Formats: sequence, structure tokens, C-alpha cells
Amino acid sequence: MKKLLLTTALAGATLVASNAIAQTTVSGNLDISFKNLSREGTGNTATQASQRGFGKEAQLNIQNKGKLNNGMDYAAGFSIEDDGNQTTTLFNENTFIDFISGNTTITIGQDHIQNNEASLATFVGLVAEDLTASENTTQFATDGFLSAVGANPHEAFGIGIMQKTPVGTLSAYYVPKNGDAVGADDVAGDSGDESAWELGFKGDLGVKGLSIHAFINEEGQLAADTRKNKGQSFGASYNMGQITGGIHYKETEFGTTNQAVSVTKNTTEQIEYGLAYAATANLTLAANYTKAESKGSSGTPADAKSKSLAVGYNLGPVALTAQAARLENFNFVANTDADVLYLRASTKF
Repeated sequence: MKKLLLTTALAGATLVASNAIAQTTVSGNLDISFKNLSREGTGNTATQASQRGFGKEAQLNIQNKGKLNNGMDYAAGFSIEDDGNQTTTLFNENTFIDFISGNTTITIGQDHIQNNEASLATFVGLVAEDLTASENTTQFATDGFLSAVGANPHEAFGIGIMQKTPVGTLSAYYVPKNGDAVGADDVAGDSGDESAWELGFKGDLGVKGLSIHAFINEEGQLAADTRKNKGQSFGASYNMGQITGGIHYKETEFGTTNQAVSVTKNTTEQIEYGLAYAATANLTLAANYTKAESKGSSGTPADAKSKSLAVGYNLGPVALTAQAARLENFNFVANTDADVLYLRASTKF
């Protein structure tokens, strides 16, 4: 018994010593928004009217970092997010344990590694795919635009590696089950999805003002599919003082059970163009044009288009955003159009 007590005491002392050199931080952000969506065009029915109302997203981040007893660095953490969609997934944001050696990081977790879900052509406001999102309604539930591409495995639990270089960061990520979001501490996931991987790069190639984004991913073919779910995302932006311009290409080849809209399609290709002007130190004006094309589809799908203007104003601890957009054929159905007004107040703490 004395030996057991002594061992326990030593273990406790070790834990205390480890915590003493670790650093724990708590941070968060809060977005409160208002959105008005008005459907127009002959592709809409009389019951598909406007939707309007407030939304919010609140996130709390708890992170820890320090040294391992072998001299390597580590970081760990998780986030609690509530944007109205979560039920059992409140803790499925940015959950990770990182093992860090110099410029190399091995990460285990979910929603932490750099990933394809970004746009280098949207500088203020929402990307086109998010403009139609409307809580608790099916009237704007589907659209043809892409935000993430292909398998998008970073939202599932897996293991990855990130390698910093003088020109940017390379990454590789693997998930054994692409649909796994939560699970017990000792039970394997039971989602019906296959394994998936993603390779990526983010950096400036050594050129000041340049940003490059390049990702490809793939999910194994499901039994019900005739093809694999694949994606690629390539973007570039360049800052010239007060002016920033960007272009972004996205493509998803859908597995038949992973269609984003109710149109039988093989591939969606999307191109985005963006321009931003920093009028003052606190005021930014931005414009975006996005076009998505459905290829290999049944019927005669129309190209989905989004044109938006946005203004961002920085009040220090609070940032304000206003965005107006015109959407055309947004779900690949001709004359299914909409006007969108989006207002948001954001703060971090």
C-alpha cells in the first residue's frame, strides 16, 4: 500500500509540474446577423416567398500548449460552437492534440488542420453558398454553389501532418470514416462513409502580398455510387496596398449519394472573382462574382450566378458587415432568382 501511495504521489507531482509549464487560454467569438432573402423569377412558386430574421453564432475556444517530457512542443484544445444547427455536436469544432517538432506538426482530431474550405475571392461578407442558407426552412435549403469541395474530410476525425516551408505550409490528412463526427471514447465510428484524404498547400511562394490556396481530396467509392466523391480547390489573391484582387476555382465530382442539390449531376465547376478596396484604415469595400456550372447533369440545368457588394467597418472590438447580393438560377433551375441582404456585427474575446 505504501508503494502504491508513493507511486500515486509521484504521478501527481509530475502532473502538477507539467501543468506549471503549460499555458491555457480561453477565447471566443460572437456573430449576430440579420438576413433577408427574397425569391424572384418564374422558377419560383407562389409559396416560395421571402424569409427574414436574425441569426447568431457563438464559439468558445479552450486551448492548452506547452512542452512534452521528451522536449517536443504540444498543443491541444476544443471549441464549443452553437449556431442553431447543433444537437449532439456542440463540441465538434476544432478538437485536436498536436505534436510539434520544429516546423513539423502531427495532429489528431477534427476540424483543425488547414483545409479546402475557404475562398481567396471573397474578402468581406459571405461566400455565395452561404448567402442562401436560411434556418428552419426548405425554401432556400439547396443551391448549386460550392463552399467546401469534394470529400471535405477535415470535418471528420482523423490524423494529419503539416510541414512549414519558407514558401508556405504543406499538409496531408486522412480519416478512416469520412462521416464520423462524434463517438464514444472506446467505440469505432459507425457512419456509412468510406475513408478519405486531402492534400493541401497554403502560402505566399516567397512573394510579399501573394496568397496561394491549393487542395485536392477524395473519398473511397461507396457501394451505392458509380464514382468516387472528389474535389479540388485552387485560389490566388494579391494585395497591392489598398487594393486586393483574387480568383478561386472549385470543382466537385459527386458520388451519386452525395449530391448537394436535387439535380442528378456528375460535376460542379465554380469560378469566383473578387476585389477589395481599403478606403481607410477601418473601412473596406468589396465586390464578388461567382458562377457555378453543372456538368453531366440530366435535363438542362442553368448556370448559378451570384453578384454581391459588401462593406466592412472596423470599430476596434466590434466589426460591422453589410452585404447585398443578386442570385440567379441559384439551384440550377432557370429563373430561380433571389435578392439577399445580410447584416452582421462580430466581436472576439
